[in-house]
Amino acid sequence: MTAHPALGLVDAIAAQLADPDTVPLGTRILSPDRQHLAYGPPGIALLHIELAANGLGPWQRAHDWLAAASRKPLTSGPDSHPFYGVPAFAHALACAADHLPGSYQRALDVMDGQIAVDVGRRLDAAHRRIDAGRLPPLAEFDAVRGLTGYGAYLLRRNPGSSTMRAVLDYCVRLTEPITHHGETLPGWWAETGPSGSPDDRFPAGHANSGMAHGIGALS
Repeated sequence: MTAHPALGLVDAIAAQLADPDTVPLGTRILSPDRQHLAYGPPGIALLHIELAANGLGPWQRAHDWLAAASRKPLTSGPDSHPFYGVPAFAHALACAADHLPGSYQRALDVMDGQIAVDVGRRLDAAHRRIDAGRLPPLAEFDAVRGLTGYGAYLLRRNPGSSTMRAVLDYCVRLTEPITHHGETLPGWWAETGPSGSPDDRFPAGHANSGMAHGIGALS
């Protein structure tokens, strides 16, 4: 049976990124983006994790990239989010642990504790914002940077936790209408454009229905 051409491309990319120590210095992978799921070692680790889980590559490559991602301290707190810092690395590590039961548990337990603290702070800020009748930034709730993304992680790691329940309660509250300057709007209406920045094409803001940055992520 002939292999699909896409698998050949995946294999070629994986081979080019087999060893973090052979990646040329100065590339984006080893830059400040090193903590980013889209640009850095956590995302490359995911590639090798999926290949290894399907018997298409060695687990050592995945471990090497996870180790590379953790060589320096990882960002937590308000400067982190599901695609950057501790939450991004925890996602990659959890994916590996799903296929290697018992692996990485101590590190995951530590990161889960930090994530729960960060989520609690984000939830407090979100509820204060709703109580004040202010509109949300996309980064408050979207899947890439916000509470929906954190919720997806918690559903995998600790679905019965009080933190997970608090995220779900917030998601329900987000769907309720909000009154802003005397006008009734969807609770997820943002004052910005779809990029998260002011946009002349959306002078009054917008209600994003996308899966990554909009209300679709809540489903």
